[in-house]
Amino acid sequence: MITKLQNQSFIEGIKQRITPRINLNSNSKESEVFHKKKKFSLEEKSRIVIEGQSSKMAIDQICAREGITPYIFYQWTHDFLTNNKLESKNKIPVLKELNQEDKFKIVIEGKSGISSIAEICRREGITQEIFLKWSQEFLDVRNSESQNFSLKNPVYQKNIELINITSNSENTVKYFENYIDLSTKRTLVVLRSDSLRLDRINEVGNIISLQKINDIRYINKYFEKINSKLENGGVFIGFLETFSTRRERKIINKIPIINNLYFGFEFLFKRIFPKISFTKKLYFDITKGSDRLLSKAEGLGRLVSCGFSIMDYKSIDGMLYFVVKKVKEPTFDTEPSYGPLYKMPRIGKNGKVIGVYKFRTMHPYSEYIQDYVLNAHGYAKSGKPANDFRIPVWGKFMRRFWLDELPQLYNVLKNDLKLVGVRPVSQRYFQDIPKEMQKLRLTQKPGCIPPYVALNREANVMSVLQSEKEYLEEKIKNPYTTDIKYFLNAIFNIIFLHKRSA
Repeated sequence: MITKLQNQSFIEGIKQRITPRINLNSNSKESEVFHKKKKFSLEEKSRIVIEGQSSKMAIDQICAREGITPYIFYQWTHDFLTNNKLESKNKIPVLKELNQEDKFKIVIEGKSGISSIAEICRREGITQEIFLKWSQEFLDVRNSESQNFSLKNPVYQKNIELINITSNSENTVKYFENYIDLSTKRTLVVLRSDSLRLDRINEVGNIISLQKINDIRYINKYFEKINSKLENGGVFIGFLETFSTRRERKIINKIPIINNLYFGFEFLFKRIFPKISFTKKLYFDITKGSDRLLSKAEGLGRLVSCGFSIMDYKSIDGMLYFVVKKVKEPTFDTEPSYGPLYKMPRIGKNGKVIGVYKFRTMHPYSEYIQDYVLNAHGYAKSGKPANDFRIPVWGKFMRRFWLDELPQLYNVLKNDLKLVGVRPVSQRYFQDIPKEMQKLRLTQKPGCIPPYVALNREANVMSVLQSEKEYLEEKIKNPYTTDIKYFLNAIFNIIFLHKRSA
């Protein structure tokens, strides 16, 4: 259900993001010449913007047909997005329904990658299905000329032919068309990671990869290569097979007991072996990197580490398709964290960044998509990211009984942590808490056992922050006895009151 139309600050945010692109393409003299040739009504401008942004016809061809420059087109797009007739300077109106133009503004924001689809859906209070429905309505606002153009365009036909080699699903093509223009030479479709078509190009606007990511030997190197071939803001679409969909696809999954033995061995060989140094070579010698087990979190995390921003992802015919946008150069992480022991950067005393050790409870590369998960779902009552798909079942079990935090005893020996203290948190979480708490936190070392456990409080955000505030204030007043008191209380609550981690 649609709950709110965005306020003035949101519209201004879009304006700020679009304006640099307009300035980069601006040519004032040329613009004046074209403006003198023909006057366009507001309705005509809106029609042209919708036609270009719907990816049914290349923007440069629309500009040639209408006798305008790309600068003018982007200026009209800017005007279309910022012309919010329903906005109010004093309050955000609550609307039961949005008109077509307002829906199209939301769709264009998602298609352009200004915000991820998950962020938009959470903000607007809608489902992904509703967003995609609006996208389809957006694509349907076509005149016959542009429809015939796409169908007759040889570039479009060639791209559809290539896509149909690996997927005969009409849903796949529709999904692609929600984000990119298949009728332009600026869109490159490649069947394999070693494609010569990819090697021969210098820079394009969009790339569709039709080889399953699980079958690519050097995944990050391939993503880095895609990044190097895309212009800034270019869109990359690909797909992978996740754990759950793979298990559903296998016939052996229907055989009790045997299925657990089979998938247990498969997980050990195809998931654990590639991540351990002394078994990694054996694994790749046997498999050549083909049919690797990947999680959704690892796939998306690898993409973000390689300079992409997540726009959307969707399950189609048992495969997870992703749409990402190039936003920067890859990080080129030469030593990614794969193993069971993970070193996390956390804020310590006086703002010093310390490395806190934990047993891994998340899928590899999960750290790269923390911002995405928070933007898409926000925080849960526990103060941790809500709907966090980065944590498997066994990871939740380890967290519940604090087993993942045992390596932090090494941090205690290093004098980075204390046994009792506020939780060591990430920079992202630290910047989200009140300024007063930030100042108090920086006066003390973080600890292994958090105050809310000692005080037997709930693990929601407000309760945890209040517990930490009480602890820090008491610690300042009684620096020598506070930690002993909290430690004894925590042990009692864990043993006798069965206090568990969030």
